[in-house]
Amino acid sequence: MKKEVNHAIRKRFNEVIYHVARYMEILLSVVILGVIALVGIRLVCDVTSREILSMNVDFFTEFLANALSLVVGVEFVKMLCRHSAQTVVEVLMFATARQMVVEHLRTWETLIGVIAIGILFAIRKFLMTEVDDMVYHERNKRKEEKQS
Repeated sequence: MKKEVNHAIRKRFNEVIYHVARYMEILLSVVILGVIALVGIRLVCDVTSREILSMNVDFFTEFLANALSLVVGVEFVKMLCRHSAQTVVEVLMFATARQMVVEHLRTWETLIGVIAIGILFAIRKFLMTEVDDMVYHERNKRKEEKQS
């Protein structure tokens, strides 16, 4: 009887910790989205306030780096909100692609990046199933809770 009570208390404590951590993730996601929105507005203001003739390759490179950083940030927030292996792979693909596009890498570094993205695509296509998705597990858990 005492073991059952301890087990129930431990289980409840673990659930409370899980929910607190989950809400912290959501709060951090909201903060990150706010920063992304503010930086996005600043990015648009920088582009619209600049004269067309002063937009050179360096400006475009900086703009592209900032814009792709925002895209990676958005994907990161999606990863925090939707716990799935697929969103992790997507974040890695975007981050790798951003690095390759923005940085002027050597040929062998670009080749490694292309291979890495190819591997990530292969992982997503051939190795991931719906069962790997955390959303799948959460849906099944809810169904089991409703049945009991």
